[in-house]
Amino acid sequence: MTILVNGERGNRIDPSDRGLQFGDGVFETLRLEAGRPVLWERHWARLCRGLEGLGIPRPREQDCLDDLRAVAGSPRALAKLIVTRGPGPRGYAIPERVQPTRIAMGGAPLAVPDEGHILRLGVCSTRTGRSPLPGCKHLNRLENVLARREWGADWDEGLMLDGGGNASCATQSNVFILEGGCLLTPRVDEFGVAGTRRGWLLEHASRAGLVVQEARLSLERVQAAEGIFLSNSRIGLRRALLVGQRDRVAGGGQASPALAMVSALGAELNALA
Repeated sequence: MTILVNGERGNRIDPSDRGLQFGDGVFETLRLEAGRPVLWERHWARLCRGLEGLGIPRPREQDCLDDLRAVAGSPRALAKLIVTRGPGPRGYAIPERVQPTRIAMGGAPLAVPDEGHILRLGVCSTRTGRSPLPGCKHLNRLENVLARREWGADWDEGLMLDGGGNASCATQSNVFILEGGCLLTPRVDEFGVAGTRRGWLLEHASRAGLVVQEARLSLERVQAAEGIFLSNSRIGLRRALLVGQRDRVAGGGQASPALAMVSALGAELNALA
């Protein structure tokens, strides 16, 4: 793995960095094609929204792009960009002089599931709490860490519910279901992360002939859905089945026109460079 800290190769972080002490910062996980981040404008916009919400000065965009290019390591790679408030004294109070820390990590070739592989989705008992920074990808991900620890040996992902028992997200991806010919995804105004692939799908689904909506999705609706899909920077958009459920299409049924349209839209998203 290649690591840059404030543009310099190395992995030494000041122990007093507030990102380490308090999770005081934001991050982005990006897919790189030939050193260029896919859907960069969406990643950069979300990073800036998170920094604005925390009151952290944003870095220069070109510095971030240069860092990502330097850590790519292979033609198709996954990278992470982190921005923290930087070092500070003991205590939660924000220091008068803020010196943000910028970290880029990468180098591993991108590994994605085979196109035909249907992800196995378990249901986690860890619930998501209401966030003061809804939709943003801040560094405090302990709910996700606890939920990831619950994965069974046969799981590819874990569905997380909010306090009301509605689907919020998966441990590392956004969730979509197909219901009555409509593509539905949980709202991110109180819980979860506004994923870059999620945003792309909300914007482009109508062009593919699909009705797409944000909605409150109970576990029962997810269980009864015609199709379940997961999206993130690594996998793009992939079909999923709840652990223990049977694939009706593979069992001899026919894929509906809406299911075929979602699959085609996912193939377009997954091919972005």
